Amino acid sequence: MSEVIEAETDDFDTLVGDAAIEALARDGYVVVDAFFNNGLVEALADELAAMEASGALTDAGVGREGGRRQAAEIRRAAIRWFDGGTGAERRFLDMAERLRIAINRRLFLGLFDFECNFIAYPTGGFYGRHLDSLTGARNRVVSMIVYLDAGWQAEDGGTLRLWKSVAAGAASVEIVPQAGRVVLMMSEEIPHEVLPSHRPRHAIAGWWRINASSGLRLDTSH
Repeated sequence: MSEVIEAETDDFDTLVGDAAIEALARDGYVVVDAFFNNGLVEALADELAAMEASGALTDAGVGREGGRRQAAEIRRAAIRWFDGGTGAERRFLDMAERLRIAINRRLFLGLFDFECNFIAYPTGGFYGRHLDSLTGARNRVVSMIVYLDAGWQAEDGGTLRLWKSVAAGAASVEIVPQAGRVVLMMSEEIPHEVLPSHRPRHAIAGWWRINASSGLRLDTSH
């Protein structure tokens, strides 16, 4: 497993930031703990809990654009896209922007746009093995997952299983979704799945994309 890196939340763009981005480039993924401060993680968790209680989430689908569909046999979860309408969301998006700049400066990926959503898995929720981007599509280049549930234990299930490459027989690792833990992965290279959860599970999933615009038109497909 790629080492778990303890981030310095007041100044992540330092040697620790270098180490995390180096691991992302070397291994295709990296796990970073304490990247976001506890207050922000708790605020985002409270926001998602309130949306869940009020029925503001929508069932998550699979596929892209015209091929998007509901498929309970593949994915059982509910989502709500960020709109930056709260202070916590804006703080989160500001940190994501700083991270985009840091990754671009070190890896020259040309990351341009970021999208993200809240995601809630019910008890028994899961997401089958998938890639976040089709090879060569470049609609998503780097993925980020941020976990929000305090006190999560391995026996609670909901583990993120990822494979180190798309090659048959590639080694897999499992990551416990502890509050504040961040997983970064290369969207086209790292297959992953969410194993069935034994309690409600909450997170934020986001993706950086390159600018696939034509002329003056930004590609905003998601």
